[in-house]
Amino acid sequence: MDTCLARLRAPLAYVTFALALAGCGDLPSPAACSASAPCPAGSWCRSGNCVANAPPVAVIDPPSSAGSNRPLLFRGAGSQDDDPGDSIAAWSWKATPPAGSSGCEPLPGTGAGADFSVVFPCAGDHEVSLTVVDSMGLASAVRTLRLRVEPTLDPPLLTAGLDCSTGHRCGGTPISCTPWDGVSAEVGLTAAGSGPSGVTFTYRWTVELPPELAQQPAPRITFSPGDTSAEPAVRIETSGTAISGRYTFVVAATDSRGMVAVGRQRLDVGNRPPVVSGGGRVLLPHGYDPASARFVATGDTPVATWSDPDGDPVTPLGFTSSRSGDGGSVLDVQGLGDHARVTVVVPFAKPSDAALLIGPGVSRRVELIVADANGARASAGWDLEVTNRPPRLAASVATATVDHGYEAAFQRYAAQAALSTWVDDDGDPLLPSVGGDPACTEVVERRGTAWVTCSTPFTGRPDPGRLVGAHAFTTSMADPFATGPSQETLLEIRNRPPRIAVQSVTMVMPCVTDKNVCCFTEPPKGICSEFDSIFVETAVTTPVVVDDDGDPLDLSTAATGGCLSAPAVPRPCAGATCDPVLTMCGIQWSCGANLPVGMLSVSAGDGLVSVAGMIDVAGTCPP
Repeated sequence: MDTCLARLRAPLAYVTFALALAGCGDLPSPAACSASAPCPAGSWCRSGNCVANAPPVAVIDPPSSAGSNRPLLFRGAGSQDDDPGDSIAAWSWKATPPAGSSGCEPLPGTGAGADFSVVFPCAGDHEVSLTVVDSMGLASAVRTLRLRVEPTLDPPLLTAGLDCSTGHRCGGTPISCTPWDGVSAEVGLTAAGSGPSGVTFTYRWTVELPPELAQQPAPRITFSPGDTSAEPAVRIETSGTAISGRYTFVVAATDSRGMVAVGRQRLDVGNRPPVVSGGGRVLLPHGYDPASARFVATGDTPVATWSDPDGDPVTPLGFTSSRSGDGGSVLDVQGLGDHARVTVVVPFAKPSDAALLIGPGVSRRVELIVADANGARASAGWDLEVTNRPPRLAASVATATVDHGYEAAFQRYAAQAALSTWVDDDGDPLLPSVGGDPACTEVVERRGTAWVTCSTPFTGRPDPGRLVGAHAFTTSMADPFATGPSQETLLEIRNRPPRIAVQSVTMVMPCVTDKNVCCFTEPPKGICSEFDSIFVETAVTTPVVVDDDGDPLDLSTAATGGCLSAPAVPRPCAGATCDPVLTMCGIQWSCGANLPVGMLSVSAGDGLVSVAGMIDVAGTCPP
């Protein structure tokens, strides 16, 4: 079957291979390249086309024989890269001891270079691995050689000093850090080789640094009198950077036969964490912003200080925060080095939202974390507590007197009084309350003042007596978090009695003048000054009684005088319903006789007080 894949597998020349590629419609054409149009990174230009960089191949050339305690040379120069113009740029070796062995670590354990010389202190199965990297930075697959190391007859022996541990200290200007045991900054190393009679030894010390210092500036290691001494004193020093960890001092003892024994003496340099002075409780005062309907609490943590018992430089890593029970409201922490500015924002849309600012289930905390140069950390934490100032009594009213009124829309007697005033220094919304008198149960807050309303219902008969008099009750004002001080008040509610509105009433009546009958003349002028008139019967609604409290009244009226009449008004009445209709009869004046007049007797009571009187009523005819 003649497929694209089959054609690609055929052993054709490069030109044929390229033509075959061109015949495969589903494969991309190779990118063209030239000296003026190079290929992108990771590819090579071959015959005018860009091809991907191929990884190199690691090759290990082992020694002809492998015995313990002798330097063995492994060569990697045979490693290759098939890309034209490419080459091996780096070698990375690693030697590992037999599994489960102790004290048999090869020396050195790693190497870089085309050749790798290593000593295996113990016999057994070892591994040597090599990875190479080409000039474009592409690494090969790891090549591993498993090697059986045979024991050497009569190998040298080496005794190294005991492992030890010490602390460290930093100080001076510029700062310097060294191990410190309380007496000295130097650590003594010892090594003693032994072998057949007459064999002599030379020594060479090296050091394997703590792995945690891999990304740190390397410590300065000084051997005194030198690294070839059997018992040197070693000094480790940094310029304020990390120093703690396990240092493994490796000594290679080479005897006069050329054989090598390896020993290790370990030094653990300890580190004590820094100490942070600070922490505790931070009180955050809050305020209420009515424009945005939010509670906002702000404040600063106290300034923290820190030190390090070893004298290490200490760096603040910043502040962290945690909270619970606040409904996910805002907790903003702005680190300012040795202290932080904290802001809490809680929207207030309903009364229960206040518990998200200050509530038994709310906790907020900030912590400052510092670290010394060796990575040891310490922290100090502050528990945040949002504070509240309850409303305070700014103006107390212990006694007050107020008139009552009648509220027709609610069919009740009522008296309203502005009493004590409270101020909330946080600007919180205020909620008033009142108690102690069943007639005085209504209260509202206006600009911090408690307005209390006392009332009794109208039962169909005038009776303000249940409301009028002394009322003792207690008012208080609360914000969403706490109640302020209360105030006892004795409120005296007064009653204003009804009163007769007028002493006399003049009714303007239409009249007809008969010009044929002259009643009075003015001789000097020779004219008639007044004619006989006929008054037309007239009815007028006239206010005769007033109650300044607007109370319903029991009103009775009676007309006397023959010409005046006044039908009874409904009982009880209030306001305009208490105005009787006065009717004056029609009558002929007859030149001064039969003037339309009468008397109205009025009696009214509001249920507590009554008033009575007589009102003169007369008719008049306008000229």
